[in-house]
Amino acid sequence: MRIRRTLLVFQFVCGSPILVTAQQSSPITSYVRSFENGKDLFQQKNYSSARQVLKTFVQQKEDADLLQEAEYMIVCTSYELNDKNRIAELRRYLNKYPDSRHANRINSLIASAYYFDKNYEEAVTLFNQCNPDQLSNEECQDVTFRMAMANLKKGDLVQSATWFRTLQHVGTKYSADCVYYLAYIDYTNKEYDSALKGFLSLKGSPTYDELAPAFIGEIYLKQKRYEDAAKEAQQCIDRYPHSQGIAQIQRILGESYYYTSQYSKAVEAFNQYLASTEVPSREALYLLGLSYYETNVYSQAAEVLGKVVSVNDALTQNAYLHLGFSYLQSVEKSKARMAFEQAASSDFDLKVKEKALYNYALCIHETSYSAFGESVTVFERFLNEFPSSVYAEQVSDYLVEVYMNSKSYAAALKSIEKISRPGTRIMEAKQNILFQLGTESFANADFEKAIGYFDRSLEIGQYNAQTKADTYYWRAEAYYRQEKFAQAGQGFQSYLQLTQTKNTEMYSLAHYNMGYINFKQKNYSTALNWFLKYTAQSNIQDQKTVLSDTYNRIGDCYFYSREFATARKNYAKAAATDPSAGDYALYQDAFVAGLQKNYTEKVSLLNQLMQKYPSSQYVDNALYEKGRAYVMQGSNQQAIASYKELLDRFPSSEMSKVAASEVGLLYYQNDNYDQAIQAYKKVITDYQGSDEARLAMRDLKSIYIDLNKVNEFVAFSQTVSGIGAIDVTEQDSITYQAAEKVYMKGDTENAKKSFTAYLQSFPTGAFSLNAHYYLSAIFADQKNTAAALEHSAKVLEYPNNQFSEEAMVINAGLLMDEKRYQEALPVYKRLKEKASTADNLSLARTGILRSAYMAGEQKDVVIAATELLSNKKLTPELVSEATYYRAKASLSLKEDKSALKDLQTLAKDTRTLYGAEAKYLLAQLYFSTGENALAEKEVLNYIDQSTPHAYWLARSFVLLSDIYVAMNKKLDAKQYLLSLQQNYTEKDDIQEMINSRLTKLK
Repeated sequence: MRIRRTLLVFQFVCGSPILVTAQQSSPITSYVRSFENGKDLFQQKNYSSARQVLKTFVQQKEDADLLQEAEYMIVCTSYELNDKNRIAELRRYLNKYPDSRHANRINSLIASAYYFDKNYEEAVTLFNQCNPDQLSNEECQDVTFRMAMANLKKGDLVQSATWFRTLQHVGTKYSADCVYYLAYIDYTNKEYDSALKGFLSLKGSPTYDELAPAFIGEIYLKQKRYEDAAKEAQQCIDRYPHSQGIAQIQRILGESYYYTSQYSKAVEAFNQYLASTEVPSREALYLLGLSYYETNVYSQAAEVLGKVVSVNDALTQNAYLHLGFSYLQSVEKSKARMAFEQAASSDFDLKVKEKALYNYALCIHETSYSAFGESVTVFERFLNEFPSSVYAEQVSDYLVEVYMNSKSYAAALKSIEKISRPGTRIMEAKQNILFQLGTESFANADFEKAIGYFDRSLEIGQYNAQTKADTYYWRAEAYYRQEKFAQAGQGFQSYLQLTQTKNTEMYSLAHYNMGYINFKQKNYSTALNWFLKYTAQSNIQDQKTVLSDTYNRIGDCYFYSREFATARKNYAKAAATDPSAGDYALYQDAFVAGLQKNYTEKVSLLNQLMQKYPSSQYVDNALYEKGRAYVMQGSNQQAIASYKELLDRFPSSEMSKVAASEVGLLYYQNDNYDQAIQAYKKVITDYQGSDEARLAMRDLKSIYIDLNKVNEFVAFSQTVSGIGAIDVTEQDSITYQAAEKVYMKGDTENAKKSFTAYLQSFPTGAFSLNAHYYLSAIFADQKNTAAALEHSAKVLEYPNNQFSEEAMVINAGLLMDEKRYQEALPVYKRLKEKASTADNLSLARTGILRSAYMAGEQKDVVIAATELLSNKKLTPELVSEATYYRAKASLSLKEDKSALKDLQTLAKDTRTLYGAEAKYLLAQLYFSTGENALAEKEVLNYIDQSTPHAYWLARSFVLLSDIYVAMNKKLDAKQYLLSLQQNYTEKDDIQEMINSRLTKLK
């Protein structure tokens, strides 16, 4: 057996000693040769090949010492080859050989791996566990550099500086790096003199000559050595025009030019900077904006400054201030106002805030802007926040002017009421503000509230006589709408006595209104005098509808005083003045002709009426009166023909009941019994429960008795309900009459008991419909809706009885109160066909309109609104309501053209709730159809007009932001949203609309 000896040989691999064991034998075994080959490849830095050879070697596992060294070299190759598992392999080696003499270097390699993986926390931790002095000099420098950089990366500037200074004493490999990073650390710590010295020393450095100028230039800027900064930047640009950091050099050059007032050069340099970077600094954009401003390129200044205001800080506040000045120079005062508003909303710089708030107030004053009361509140705010400002006295003067001219009446009143000793001008303003608030309430049909404001205005006194006179006029109008005619008359007379402007429409209408007040109270003689005074006014030529109506009322006054000839002359004047509304005049003229026994002319005039005005509400009356004229002429057949035409065309008309009875009577008078019987039966069956039906039953009974056909009458009567038996008992009649008398005395509670008792005794009695009707009225007054509906429904089972019309009014009204709109709609439709008076016809059409709208029956809404609006005497409030409902229905039906016209009409008066919403809907309609310019114009006009209905104006602000986003004007969109956010204080869905849009605009 051969004796073997082990020879210990020390080699250095990558600067670290490796213990190599070789077996002395003769010759050297292939096993040792394999190790030597791997080691040679490793020393040659052929790590991939070395790794393969050494992995083959370690599989033989014949020598523990060589195996440990081979495994060391293998994990080192993993590090050198940047293997993804290198850290794990290095850690496994340490775990396997914790006492390895290579442990220090292995830890340094693991730390370096973490460093290159940018895991600086782990890198620093492991570097701190290493001793660089035990490594080769080169590796010691590498590890020390990495230690310094890792600390720098993790923000520990003190440790980083310590290691860089240590590195300067270890060797010269990283000399320039140490200078650069130590200068950088000084720069970060604002030790600019020391930093500048370091960076200057790197000039000519192969690595840092291109990088140092950016820091040198920045330091010169901070030291306000602007010329030196410009010189340094320009030299760098000349030497390194394509440098990776050229953008920052161009920015430094731009700032240098700006601070030396070379604004044109600054603009050029900044624009080169913008072309070289994708994310420009806000400071540079701000200075570019100011440079544009200084060179009078205001549009560009505004565009650039608009890009700065992305966060809430002092720079944004300053940018907004100069953005406002730029807009002012471009005569875009609305945009300037909003920019100043945003600058004034920040407290970063109070001097900037003061200047911005003052200019914001001036913009509001000069543009009369007051969407949400800002015209008042901004001046108050300025005086509260800057009472000692040099602008304070001027602002105080402006505030008085605002009180006199502001449209923000509520805000102005609130402000004035804070003043303990208001002067004459302010009291005059308060008088006017209260008057204007009254007219706003009046426009919204809130007459009680309007009267309250008017009363307060009148209490103030004589600060402005004309305002006082106008207040009397509109308070009288409010009283008139409430049918308080005595108070209305007093108000109009006070107006006429006080007004200083007598050649106005209001002055003439006061006479017209006085005429109507007396006419309503049946003071026809006094009414006539006022109507005649109206026609004597010199400015009424354009008031054709009112003048025509006045002539009709004059004719009525003469009619009631039986001055028929004069009455007819005025009816003729009415028709001539406004032919489109001449149906009433023709009807009355014909009626008077009949009273004058001129029946031929009466028939002629009635024919003219029906030909000219086929849709007139008087056609059914005209047919009836035409029949009466023929009766008076003895032309019974023509009379019957006229009555039958009435029955065919208007079966539900109140006149048809009478005509049907008269047809029967005419046949009876002509001894035409069979046709008379048929006519009377038609009255009885078609108009069950009516007085005409009862009279027809009586006359029919007489005919059958005359014909000796009593049995036939009895048989027929048994088929008819609602009129009592043919031999109505005395008890039936007495019981009902007793109940009716109690009701007529106003004792509704006992009347209710009596009517109920009557119906219990005579459920189908002759007066059962009467009892049901009166009970429905009583229960309606007592708010017993269910009972009122039950009894009114009983009345409506006989649609043509004498109470059916009023029962429909009660029934439909209660259904509306109960929000049973689908049920109310058909009742109102029946009422429209049945209505015998203009008031009930208007009520029916209004009811159809409202119930159809609430029930979502859009086509019915359009029809009802159109019918209502054909009435030229409709109140302004109802005109607005009908127009609004028709517009909304048209929008639902996608009939945009029809909706557009109505919305345009409504939008003219944004004081009303309908007008306020319509103005918004009009803009929304333009926007939804792609007409962005029209939509923008409409909203801007809305903002100028303002409205007391803040919600719809706020919605319009939101819409305007959407419009501007669509037009790619995102800054404008943001400005309006921010302004709305600051001035709209209601807590509703507007806030969410604002926030969601602002989030998208960030």
